[in-house]
Amino acid sequence: MDFNHKIAIINPQSADGLARTIFDGLLGLQKEDENLEFFLSSEFNYILPLKKYILSREEFIKFARQSDFIFLIWSKDHTDFKLAEEINQWQKAIFIDGSELGKNNRFDVSIQKDVLELKYKKQGAINKEMLEKCALYFRREKPYINGIIPLPFGIESIYLSRYKKDIKKDIDFHCVFGQDKYPPLRKYVAEILVDFCQKNNFTYHIEKTKTREEFYDLLNRSKVGISIGGGGFDSMRFWEILGNNCLLLTEKIDIYQPDSDRLNYKCIYEFSNLYDFQSQLEKVSEFLRNEYNQEKLDEEYQKILTEHSSKARVREVLGRVEKIRK
Repeated sequence: MDFNHKIAIINPQSADGLARTIFDGLLGLQKEDENLEFFLSSEFNYILPLKKYILSREEFIKFARQSDFIFLIWSKDHTDFKLAEEINQWQKAIFIDGSELGKNNRFDVSIQKDVLELKYKKQGAINKEMLEKCALYFRREKPYINGIIPLPFGIESIYLSRYKKDIKKDIDFHCVFGQDKYPPLRKYVAEILVDFCQKNNFTYHIEKTKTREEFYDLLNRSKVGISIGGGGFDSMRFWEILGNNCLLLTEKIDIYQPDSDRLNYKCIYEFSNLYDFQSQLEKVSEFLRNEYNQEKLDEEYQKILTEHSSKARVREVLGRVEKIRK
């Protein structure tokens, strides 16, 4: 697909995970297509080479008004709605909502109901005003109502930065979370895993690392990675595990619509609760003992990279834009 577009990106004033996925994807696509032009409204450190794309406020407003479309990117309490209002080009504005309910709120039925009915006003709520104003609304988390389009995290280039195809995978299970307070399932799963591995002579890694490089080196050496969402269904760990060619043992996937087959891969094992986790753990361990062959996993791994890289995420957005432009 040729992307002869000018994109103005209203950058949030604080970091956001989905924003980083988008920036990473744009940088990757621009290497393939020089006709893809984009500029940012402000600077924020995403450990990405973005400085040359930042314009002064006056220059950015001029570029945005001449651009093909505008990405308005959400960030907690720091979305630059004021700049979007000053530009006042809502007919070509694309809202990218990376919010999540946080803590254990995704399990609260009353909160879920209020979100569906557009009554919920706290973190993770659907922005009703943006839904009405913007040409398209992409959202990282369910629900996807009223035409809202799913846009989860993806496999970023940094996740692949330490990956080596031929490295020996000498760690059976990798289970590391940023925090294990929300949801409690994270803590209990790690406890069950340690007990299981010690009783069945499997190797494992559960300790947090001091550096990003160390973390990816360990994940690269692992056969199975365990993922459980935190404040949202979607989780960076989910995509880091897939990006390092590991089998993925994850809580029941609730990222896309229920009838979606976007994550229908043989390398993914899902569980619904602690009892189910134990069952899937035994199933995966049998596979490791009797069938595991890293080379045989490579074809599906390449398919996952193609379909779920950060570049693929940006292609999805631009593909949708093309449909409404015709």
